[in-house]
Amino acid sequence: MKDTAPKSSGIIAVAALFSIVSMGVSFVVFQFSFGQSLIVGAAVATLVGVVLSLGWREPQAGPSEKNGR
Repeated sequence: MKDTAPKSSGIIAVAALFSIVSMGVSFVVFQFSFGQSLIVGAAVATLVGVVLSLGWREPQAGPSEKNGR
């Protein structure tokens, strides 16, 4: 059974979420300009993407009926 999304889709989704949050924080809390916030968001997305691509593993097979009983 392989009905999971590709690894790259998950990495992109998580990196985009971190990027949006970091852009919001840099814009509101640190009062950066919009352009600077975009740069911060791009840097965070790149960093998160690299870290996740290094550590994201493929789904492991779950328990099967043959092994136990």
